[in-house]
Amino acid sequence: MNANPAFASAQSARPASATLRASVALALAASLLSAGGAQAWVLSISSGPKAAFLQVGLGSYSGTYSSGGTPLNNAFVNTVTLQNPLTPNVVGTGAAQAMTSDSTQAASFYDGYLVCNPPTQVYVGGWVRTPTGTGSGVLSVISPASLLTPAGDAIPFSQISWSSTANGNAAADIPAGTFNGGTLVLRTIAAGTWVENCFTFSYANAALVPGGTYKGTVTYTLVLP
Repeated sequence: MNANPAFASAQSARPASATLRASVALALAASLLSAGGAQAWVLSISSGPKAAFLQVGLGSYSGTYSSGGTPLNNAFVNTVTLQNPLTPNVVGTGAAQAMTSDSTQAASFYDGYLVCNPPTQVYVGGWVRTPTGTGSGVLSVISPASLLTPAGDAIPFSQISWSSTANGNAAADIPAGTFNGGTLVLRTIAAGTWVENCFTFSYANAALVPGGTYKGTVTYTLVLP
């Protein structure tokens, strides 16, 4: 939320360059034709008034954290899709299909470092701040049971998974995983830290389903008690 953080050095060196709840949605779609160690990007921020910031895909910030910038609200919902509709001979074969997004967010608002490679990667990150530097927030993602067509055909959301990494960091500081059709806790974010990674989404393609465009929206939430 809108805060005024001061710059603090990173825990890991990086090239120069009441309850709070932040939620960001991400839409996913799959179009089908009819079937017949590196350093971690866990970065330090200073203590201050209780605040939390969450960004998934395209975000907004007044400058960067390291230059004294502050977070801004951005209601845009990015969409992740299959690059091309699946052809009948591919649908349901179990051959996983890469997904891409319409997000153009490559740089971190921490310091401008290019952490992600859109459109194949989606930026996911956030920070938690408290006056004492103690406590932590919980980052979760909520998904519906299925992606649906207008006709009501369904693909289980558990068919969508993601890997997690970032430029300069092969480790997954926000774990890879698979949507579960409910609430999935991704990690805690300790007060005084900014955590970020880039998600690459994939469709398992293990379901033989009717042709159509299947859509659903997931919501990422960062809660600081």
